Amino acid sequence: MTFLNFLLLGGMAAAAIPVLLHFFNRSRPRVVPWGAMHLLDAAFQAHTRRLKFEQLLLLLVRCLIPVLLALCMARPVQTGMRALLGGAKTSLVILLDNSYSMSAGAGAAANFVEAKAAAVKLIEQAGSGSDVAVILMGGTPSQLLEAPTLDAVRVTKALAQLEATYGAANFPESLELAANVAAQMQHGLKEFVVLSDFQRVSFSAGEAAARGRALAVLKRLPVPPHLNLLHVGTEVPDNVAVESLELPKLALGVNQPLQVRATLRNLGSRAWPDVHVYFRADGRERGAQQIALAPGEQRQVLFPHAFDAAGFHTLEVHADADALKADNVLTAVVNVWEKVPALLVNGDPSSEPLKGETDYLDLALSPAMKAATGGSDLILPRVILPGDLTPDALSRSRVVVLANVRQLADSQVAALASFVANGGGLLVFPGNRINTDWYHRTLRAAGLLPLPFTALSGGIEEGKPRAKIVLQPFTHPAMELFNDARNGNLADAELKLWFQLGTRPEQADSGLAALAQLSTADPFLVEKKLGDGRVLQCAVPCDADWSNLPVRPVFVPLMQRLVIYLASQAQPPRNVEVGKPLAAFVSRAHVGRKAQFTAPSGERYEAEITGRGALGYVEFAKTGLPGTYTFTAPDGGPTPFVVTTARTESDLRQLTEPERKTVAESLGATLLTSVADYQQMDKDRRFGREIWQPLLWAVLALCFSELLLVQWFGRRNK
Repeated sequence: MTFLNFLLLGGMAAAAIPVLLHFFNRSRPRVVPWGAMHLLDAAFQAHTRRLKFEQLLLLLVRCLIPVLLALCMARPVQTGMRALLGGAKTSLVILLDNSYSMSAGAGAAANFVEAKAAAVKLIEQAGSGSDVAVILMGGTPSQLLEAPTLDAVRVTKALAQLEATYGAANFPESLELAANVAAQMQHGLKEFVVLSDFQRVSFSAGEAAARGRALAVLKRLPVPPHLNLLHVGTEVPDNVAVESLELPKLALGVNQPLQVRATLRNLGSRAWPDVHVYFRADGRERGAQQIALAPGEQRQVLFPHAFDAAGFHTLEVHADADALKADNVLTAVVNVWEKVPALLVNGDPSSEPLKGETDYLDLALSPAMKAATGGSDLILPRVILPGDLTPDALSRSRVVVLANVRQLADSQVAALASFVANGGGLLVFPGNRINTDWYHRTLRAAGLLPLPFTALSGGIEEGKPRAKIVLQPFTHPAMELFNDARNGNLADAELKLWFQLGTRPEQADSGLAALAQLSTADPFLVEKKLGDGRVLQCAVPCDADWSNLPVRPVFVPLMQRLVIYLASQAQPPRNVEVGKPLAAFVSRAHVGRKAQFTAPSGERYEAEITGRGALGYVEFAKTGLPGTYTFTAPDGGPTPFVVTTARTESDLRQLTEPERKTVAESLGATLLTSVADYQQMDKDRRFGREIWQPLLWAVLALCFSELLLVQWFGRRNK
């Protein structure tokens, strides 16, 4: 313990005054001889002892009053061992929420501006010689500087240049990163301060388990840090967001009609009677609408469009609404195809019309070209024999169809597996020529067959059981078109003979999906993912030997949808969220060379091209900023990628104070409301806590007690 006004301790000498008064005012009884006195001696001795006790108790109370009053005026400070060091040095780790919800507010009133100002004050409070680290919680947690530093000026300058990012605040991972950083810091006394708006979606109950795991990491440190939660900023009640864009799930052709459906949501309590919504394609405005949004309401707007050129194109929907601009715009890239090259491997060719295995399929995939109507087909099929299935042929295709192919060479299987794993599509049709043992032993072992072809069901002869394709609410992108009977009725087809596909559960691989079933409960179409590509397997051939499906009107849209779906999986996604990598395939001839990515800020980065199967592969991970990124291959022009923010961050509701207290209690943390609170708490911990207030209350209590004792003793002694 120490005293801020040490000289005033001299006032404790006033405790001698009651003692002196006690001795001066002692009563001196006269001695009067009385013969019967010995009869009262016992009572007299007891009364005398009681009087002495009462006088000593009053003397003690009266002495304590000036002593405690002097202590109170000297301002005592309760300190621990750190008082010997004065301003003890600390290792300060600031966990700064830089997610885009912190941009709420305008200009100097933005929550992130307040958070940065609070961080600067905390660094100044740490004092000279303390080392500092700042962890940025938005998106993928990272350090503001490459390592903790003693240079407070450097940290302050870096904070001044910092802007809010666009990923959601990831508190559990940030806490683990802070623990790793703290282990490298110099001082044993470690302080963690979390500066956040405590947005509800970032500190939800669902994250409690992850927070608990991060807390366990902190507790394993040699000296666990003191964790503080400091709420900054104010809750912004109003926000309108473009929540999603509904884009075509399958490949899109030139001049093919496109319906862009945008969903807007009012996440606030204020009504927006006139929100202007604009639609842009490739940077040019193509449409506009005006809608009203009630509090909490969600509405959709529809913009029709068609692209007249092949390639990658950008679509953008922009709402002219609130000041939080990041979620007022949603951009996406669509790939428009001139042609989708498909390779049809004919396992049973014939010179007679419509007798070859792929004749019906070839017509279905390119009806305009075969009918010479002058129209344009999106799919460009090429029919080959099994022996012509080479790596070169595969490199010029997006989709391969095996139609009643007996078997392939091992080198062909390896090339086909590499083709699919790198994003290609494979469609497998059986027939009377296939070697089922080979399909199961070799093709399925290579991952190119979802289920084994087992027994045949039905029969060609009259009287044998027939099967139908079951109509159901289709959810698969390749099949949902047929939920509308105007696009073709699958139930019109009748199957005479079909393969059962892996009817025993132990034969099924994980990750399989059934696209459609037969009325016999046998699968009709199944899918399996292999690497970046897909394999589809059908229970019947694509000719008319076993069913009348090829001669039904639904056969054309069904086959086109299956092939286009497989082609749509051929490239890595062009639309990703903040923090996710961008990836592209290029010619394998470019392996070892550099590709270039240009960020929305205009900065350019180079990325090395590596080999992946028969193609070159390039990846770029610096996607912390939303917007359009441009990719330039060594031999090609620029193509776009789009990085978007997670719309969960658009809900700006924050934890209430009781909810923040619950989070703090679960972490064993101190909940603070201002930097001043932290400064006072830190001062108390490092320099001691003033205790004059309880001493003053003790003085008042003693004065009151002295009055009560005097009155009580006086009444007893009368």
